[in-house]
Amino acid sequence: MWYVATYLPVSLVSLKLATATSTGGKALLLPTPYAFKMALLNVIIEDGGVDAGISVWDILRDSKIAIRGPKWIAVNNTFTKVLKPKKEKPQFDAETGLTRGMIRTIAFREYVQWQGEFQIAVHVTNDDLPWPRWLARVNYLGKRGGFVQVIETPSKVEHLNDGFIDLTSTALGFSLFGTMQIMDDCAPGLTFGQVNIYSDERVSRVLRHLSVPYQVVSSSRGYTLYQRLD
Repeated sequence: MWYVATYLPVSLVSLKLATATSTGGKALLLPTPYAFKMALLNVIIEDGGVDAGISVWDILRDSKIAIRGPKWIAVNNTFTKVLKPKKEKPQFDAETGLTRGMIRTIAFREYVQWQGEFQIAVHVTNDDLPWPRWLARVNYLGKRGGFVQVIETPSKVEHLNDGFIDLTSTALGFSLFGTMQIMDDCAPGLTFGQVNIYSDERVSRVLRHLSVPYQVVSSSRGYTLYQRLD
């Protein structure tokens, strides 16, 4: 069964490619399966504790994620000042009396604005768990303040309506009119310990090249506007 939740964006979203560096990288137009599963895992742990997250992890890891994005997506291109760790040994600053371990540099950032509601669907093998309650509590996606708000009670359906894209499918057709995106997802066999931020284990993810149904309708030096292809 599919559980479908409808959200509205509360702020701009920034979610870069998994292979992007800290100082550069284009933002993805839509959240990835990995990003949404991590958001859902965070809610499950907040609701039932770490043991609940461990018990549900295998089901969540292997779940399917589908999305029907908003009608319009605007991407803001900007440069910003950031602090970056020094590669060499930190040096003493006589002017301030501090030891500088960071340097100032310039980073490229893209911030994505979703206009209108969007829907995310999760297909799981266990219907006995409170998936609608957990989906309703998801309020953060990606990085840098990507807040969202559920606007209605999540529903349970057998089949999805037209317009949904299964982001976890390996058999999606390629559209010449869409926009290519690289989506990351949990690798098969990924353990809870590997996604635990307090663990030293390395996260294993898979990357999928998907053509999402969005087309550029306007652009300039500072922004790019996409429209959903229905």
